[in-house]
Amino acid sequence: PNLKGQFPSPTDKNIKIYIQRGSWGLIDKDLETFTERQLLQDYGTWQREFLDYPNAVDYRDVQKNQKEFIFYCSDYRLQDLIDIKPSEGTSYIRSLTEPFNTEMEIKEDQVKNWFVHFGVINRDEDWHQIHVSGHGDGEQIRHVVKDTHAKLLIPIHTVHDEYHKQWHDNVNSVNQHDRIQL
Repeated sequence: PNLKGQFPSPTDKNIKIYIQRGSWGLIDKDLETFTERQLLQDYGTWQREFLDYPNAVDYRDVQKNQKEFIFYCSDYRLQDLIDIKPSEGTSYIRSLTEPFNTEMEIKEDQVKNWFVHFGVINRDEDWHQIHVSGHGDGEQIRHVVKDTHAKLLIPIHTVHDEYHKQWHDNVNSVNQHDRIQL
């Protein structure tokens, strides 16, 4: 499909293009010491175009004008907070589904620790989770299943049928292609 005109131009005055530190971290270095060529080499070819955009900003701009920005920072770029130094009590929206495996739980704990470190939250209890995926969260699923008053519960489309076994006493787990007698 033709997407021209569907999205704002990257030069739109209402949009700022955040230039993160490159691999060498030269964005704020004196170009009398480092050459313009070295600065450009600090970024991938596709990124270089944006360095001279009139609406390009870096961590210094965001740090000085925090109330003027909605700043996107994925979990994989949390190190940008080191330079930005968010103001205490800064709002943060993390739009991800709840962790459903150990790796995701560890990642969430890491993010919480970063937020506590930078004063975005004061402690783990300040972390607020709102369900965002198209699936129900654990409590919602537990209540829906409980309220059906099913004689037998056979969890499907799940990798965690052990939760159902903890919540309900009428669970029969089956493997794909198994036959069961009802």
